[in-house]
Amino acid sequence: MLLGALIAAPAEAQAVEAVVVNDYDVFVDPPTAFAFIKLPTGWKFIGKLDATQLRHLPPGTLTSLLPVDEEATRLAAGSKPAAVKRKG
Repeated sequence: MLLGALIAAPAEAQAVEAVVVNDYDVFVDPPTAFAFIKLPTGWKFIGKLDATQLRHLPPGTLTSLLPVDEEATRLAAGSKPAAVKRKG
C-alpha cells in the first residue's frame, strides 16, 4: 500500500532548463582547459588549450553547460568562508 502511494505521488523536482547545445558546438572546461566538440554521435575530446588560447576563446564557445542560477550566484557572492576550528 505504501509503495502504491509513493508511485502515485508526483516527483517534486524543480524544472531545470538545460543549455541548448547544437552539433559542432565547442565546449571548453575552464578549470582544466580541456576542449570538446559536440558531434552528432556525442562529445569528442579535441585537446587541451594553452593559457593564451584560454584567454582568447572565439565568440560562441561554451564554457558552462549549466543554466545560470542567479540566486545561487547572489548567495555565493555574499557568503564568507566558514572559520575553521583547529584542535589545539
